[in-house]
Amino acid sequence: MKPSAFLPVLAPLTLCASLSSLPAPAQAAEMTRAQIEAERARVEKDYQDKVRECRQRFVVTSCLEDARDERIRLLRPLDRAEHIVNAEDRERRGVAARARVLENERQAAADEARRKTESVRMADHPASAPQVPAAKTPRANPELHQRQQAQQDAEAKAKAADRRDAAAERRVKAQQRQRKASEDLALRDQKRASAASSAKGNATPKPDPIHLPTPSASDIKALPRR
Repeated sequence: MKPSAFLPVLAPLTLCASLSSLPAPAQAAEMTRAQIEAERARVEKDYQDKVRECRQRFVVTSCLEDARDERIRLLRPLDRAEHIVNAEDRERRGVAARARVLENERQAAADEARRKTESVRMADHPASAPQVPAAKTPRANPELHQRQQAQQDAEAKAKAADRRDAAAERRVKAQQRQRKASEDLALRDQKRASAASSAKGNATPKPDPIHLPTPSASDIKALPRR
């Protein structure tokens, strides 16, 4: 028996083995970014191996279509898990930024209360108040200004990180569209080649023309006259 006869049997076994090692949808939602990237790389490698195996078969087109559909199905939960990880990262950055804002506001309120208390104490005891030259009196609270500036910087960094995540997601989607277009083009070319090969193999050969002998002059004279 030829080795190619075992390919239809071995292919489902290989596919089942790859499916058994994939994470379930509930587990995919709990994967880290590194685990998602490693799993996506493994799926892509299995897909390329499947494509090479399909090109050794007699029926190539249907095998490639099955491999492509299986690859899309396996990558879909990984894409959802990556979106969840990105959303969680954005949520953590937002929570941290809001916590910094609240801490800055708390510090500002404490400073303001302390200044008011000091002002009341100095008003009650004017003799004990130090004499500060008018030119050196600060026009604003530098600590409050620094905290406000730090808050603005934190919010700007969080927004920049969100923009980077959105750009990364757009790049991933663009790559997926490009891969799908390349695969569709390859499948169309394969179908056209298979159709041309089938048409060529099914064409009925034309019979060779029959060549009749040409009569000579003596044969013509020998014909009976009417």
